[in-house]
Amino acid sequence: MAGMMQWFQVTCPSCAAHLQVRLPEGITSVQCSECKAVFAVQIQPTALAPQAQPSSGKRSRKRKAEKDANAPPRALSAYNVFMKAEVAKVKAEHPELPHREAFKMAAERWQASPMNPQNGGERFPALPKV
Repeated sequence: MAGMMQWFQVTCPSCAAHLQVRLPEGITSVQCSECKAVFAVQIQPTALAPQAQPSSGKRSRKRKAEKDANAPPRALSAYNVFMKAEVAKVKAEHPELPHREAFKMAAERWQASPMNPQNGGERFPALPKV
């Protein structure tokens, strides 16, 4: 480990500038790039100890929080409410139309819809009871 260099952030005692420096273990002199002052920095051998990493070399992933089964579903946005109803209307009008094309037609109708928040509609409207 002797001679191993690592990056550290040090603060100049003269001007308080934060410096990124690559230093070896032990006492080293550093010159501030702001005020040109020279000061000594001592790096302890324990500071250079490698940090524990998983044996596989891959980052560990955070586990997703468990969803509450009793929680109410999230509110649908105006776009989702409109598209769900509009795609059904388009498919009723044109049963031979593929879903992709029906969705495109519904998306074009969304641009002029009064439900669209850009046209003055609510962002999360109350769902109509069916």
